Formats: sequence, C-alpha cells, structure tokens
Amino acid sequence: MTRGPVRRRMIPSYLATRGTGTPTRNTLQLLTAVVATGLPPAPHHTPGHQRIISLLAGGTLTVGETAGYLRLQVGVCKVLVAQLLDGGYLQVRVPTPEALVPDAHADRPSKELLEGVLSGLRALKQN
Repeated sequence: MTRGPVRRRMIPSYLATRGTGTPTRNTLQLLTAVVATGLPPAPHHTPGHQRIISLLAGGTLTVGETAGYLRLQVGVCKVLVAQLLDGGYLQVRVPTPEALVPDAHADRPSKELLEGVLSGLRALKQN
C-alpha cells in the first residue's frame, strides 16, 4: 500500500513568525489559556495571526490546543500568541485558586445518595 504524497507546509515556520525565533514572553506554556479580546485582526497581521484570533474568538483554549487545531508547531504558536498578547489582541486567562486546589469533598456524592443506591441494590438482590 502506498500513501498519498506528503504535503509540506507552504510557508516555512520562520516566515510564519516574521523571522522571530523566540516568543517575547517566556511565561507561555502548553497549558496557558488564552482568549481573544474582540479586536479585529489588523492588516499587518500574518495569516497565522488571523487564524489564531479567529479561533480564539469562540472561547478560551490553551496554547497547546491552539497549535493542534491550527496544525502549527508549538514553538511557532507560542511566538504568534506572544505577539498577539503584546498587541492587545489576546488575553491570558489565569485559573481561579479554587480550580488549582480542588475541594477534597467536591467529587464525593452525599451520604443520602449513597444510602439510596445501597438500598436500591439490596432491593434488586432480593428479587
């Protein structure tokens, strides 16, 4: 079996970032959540910038998810996201402290619910 021809990127990575190799912010990680601010793309934005703004206009995604959806290398995505953050087109969403340290009892069902399930199972066993 043969596969179809391998498709190459039409634009090399270094051109997608305008020759910039490192992001202006070294705090961007794969799980950094970003969202569009609502500003429309400017004429000077590259197609990569425009695609990121369009994708994030629908809601918050992580840098890793953004790279995956747009089929960009993570490093390229970090550079583009950092450029858009610097321009005010994106915002970083920091998780709330409650999200970082979940409540120990948040996922536990109530005692009443467990007792109801137990009595239902006993009733099934008797039948």
